[in-house]
Amino acid sequence: YTVDNKEVYENFDWSNLKHKDLADKIIKVFDIIPDDVNSIADIGCGNGVITNALNKEYDVTAVDRSEKALEFVKAKKVLASADSIPLPSYQFDMVFSSELLEHLDDKTLAGTVEEIKRLSKKYVLITVPNDENPDKLQIKCKKCGYKYNRPNHLRSFNLDNISEIFSEYKVLKSFTFGKKVRYYNPLLLNIKTSITPSSSWIPYFWIDKSNRKTICPSCEYEFKNNYKFNIISLFIDTINAVVSPKKPYWLFVLMVKR
Repeated sequence: YTVDNKEVYENFDWSNLKHKDLADKIIKVFDIIPDDVNSIADIGCGNGVITNALNKEYDVTAVDRSEKALEFVKAKKVLASADSIPLPSYQFDMVFSSELLEHLDDKTLAGTVEEIKRLSKKYVLITVPNDENPDKLQIKCKKCGYKYNRPNHLRSFNLDNISEIFSEYKVLKSFTFGKKVRYYNPLLLNIKTSITPSSSWIPYFWIDKSNRKTICPSCEYEFKNNYKFNIISLFIDTINAVVSPKKPYWLFVLMVKR
């Protein structure tokens, strides 16, 4: 969630995400960590699913701005926003951030990147959604009409723009991983959201109907975003399924300070 939606973020159901949900990803995280790493800062750790696994083998300090999320963390922890972390500079062999950067507005992203660089002695490990189109899961609030990405992803990342914002670092390893998902062609998506009702925007109407609850990040109105069939939406979804290839969901990038 964006930095402005503190209440929404704090009230997130942090008990919902469990180790089994990220078990394969955690294995990949361990595999990519260099042998000379002993201390790790996990920035935007959430409820500590990955943090707690890392803490069994490394000296880990977890940072998050949600008190409720940090209740689940079993490592050393700091309550702080990612763009203002009260820890000494160059204290950690590696700074790690998983699925955080895509949620941040421009100002918070810039500050967070600077804090990651400031804390890192040597390495930075970033994982983000792989070159996604955030508008794919666009929702329109039933109360205020605000349009937003359902998981509140504000931007897309690939290896090129990760390398650009961490220009002081050299990429040591990068790879994509995870379940292959089909992203949406921007032109087709623009047509779909322009001419069809918002109740039909979520692609693939067979998405779990029990998982439709959402909170508008603008007015904080909570509602169920129930799917309503629309033949035009289905037609555009079908075209997209033909023209848009599937990609592994996650991008991993390990960098070393130049």
